Amino acid sequence: MNRGDKKRIEDILEFATKLERYVAKGYEEFQAEEGSGLAIERLIELVGEASSHLSEEYKTSLPTVAWKEIAGMRVVLAHAYHRIDFEIVWTAATVSVPYLVTQINLWEP
Repeated sequence: MNRGDKKRIEDILEFATKLERYVAKGYEEFQAEEGSGLAIERLIELVGEASSHLSEEYKTSLPTVAWKEIAGMRVVLAHAYHRIDFEIVWTAATVSVPYLVTQINLWEP
């Protein structure tokens, strides 16, 4: 079933909102508490999954977004758990996903 770009974008924005709540707890919590760290990883993974199903037309409309890197992060989190760099995950949670949300909100009417 094809959910379409609109539904995928809604998913991304929902995951990003949830991610914000975990990030607000701070980096120390991310490192120390397994639950927060795992939740952050999973939400970033879900953002990547939703992003990978967006149409090429939509992705082309937002050329400043690093779509391949977003999808690549999802692959690492899902399949290469032994290679996860927590600094990169934190940067994705605090910089990359908020940037993606900003770009979506600027483009969406």
